[in-house]
Amino acid sequence: MHELLPLSWKRVDAIRPVYRDITLPFSRTRWITCADIPHGYSAQILFEDLSCSYPDGYVFRGCPSAIGAYFASGNCSLLRTGAEAVLDLHKPHIEGKAVAGSLARGKKHGFVEEISLHDANRRLFGQFRRETKHAGKPQLQHLFRDEPAAACRSFVFRSFSGQWLAAMTLSERGPAAVHTELMLRHRHAPGDIMECLVAGIFEILEREGLHEWSLGEVPFLMPMQPSEEPLTSMEQFMVSLASCCKYAYDYEGLYRFKNKFAPEWRTVALCTNCTPSPLMLAELATAMGFTDLLVHQSLDQLRQWIFPS
Repeated sequence: MHELLPLSWKRVDAIRPVYRDITLPFSRTRWITCADIPHGYSAQILFEDLSCSYPDGYVFRGCPSAIGAYFASGNCSLLRTGAEAVLDLHKPHIEGKAVAGSLARGKKHGFVEEISLHDANRRLFGQFRRETKHAGKPQLQHLFRDEPAAACRSFVFRSFSGQWLAAMTLSERGPAAVHTELMLRHRHAPGDIMECLVAGIFEILEREGLHEWSLGEVPFLMPMQPSEEPLTSMEQFMVSLASCCKYAYDYEGLYRFKNKFAPEWRTVALCTNCTPSPLMLAELATAMGFTDLLVHQSLDQLRQWIFPS
C-alpha cells in the first residue's frame, strides 16, 4: 500500500502527475499547493519526480509522517505546522457524549445528502459560499481545493424546506482514505448543523467500507506524541507568532470542533528541499492570504475599539 499523500493532494487514474504551484517572490521557491498523483506513485517515485520537476527548489504543506520521513532521508527539511484530525471509520467516533446532544438537536432541522456537481448545483454552491459566516472577510487561498469540482465528492445538510445549511467536499487521498477540503456553514444556520453533517458523512463512508477520513489540519496546535522530538526553534517561533494572531484566525475553535469526534491527531509538516526560514514563512503567509486576513481583522478590532456599539 502506498503512503497517504500530503493534504489536498489527490490520487487519480493517470500516468503522469499534475502539480499546481506558485512562485514565492523573494526566495523563488515553488510552492506546490496541490497535486493529482497517479495511484501507482510511491513516496520514492514522488520524491524522484519532484526533484526532476523542481530543480530550483520546492515546498509543500500538509506532509504526513511516512512521506515526511522518506523525504527527510533525501535531505529535505521538515517544519511541523500542526496536526490533522483523522477518524477511523471502523470506530464509534459519532457516538460520544460530546456529539450526541448536537445530533439530537441538529437532526430536527434537516438531513445530509451527497450531491452531484452538475451545472445547477455548481451555481448553488457558488451562491451558498457567498452566504457563509466568513464570506465578507478575505479568504485563505491555496490551502485546500476551493473549487468543489476539484474535489471528488460533495455533501450538504439540507433543511426540510430545501435550503442548504452546510456543505463539505472530500478528495481521495489514498486507498480507502479521504480528506476534507471545503467545510462551510450558512451564516444563519442553527447550531449543531456541522456536527450533523460530519455524522451523516461518516455513516455514508462507513457503509461504503472506507478506512479513514481526515477532517483536515488544525494549524499551530501540535498534540505531541511521546516519541516525537521537542519543537525546534523555528517551530517555536511560528507557534508563538500564531498565538498573537488568534483574533484573526480561531484555530483553537477549529480544534475544539474537530476534537469533539475523538480523532487521532497526526502531526503534519511543511516539507522543502530548501532551507526553511522566517522569510519563507512570511512569503507563504502572504501567498495564502493570511496577512490580508490579519490586516482585515486588526482594522475591524480597531474600528470596534474607536466606535463601540
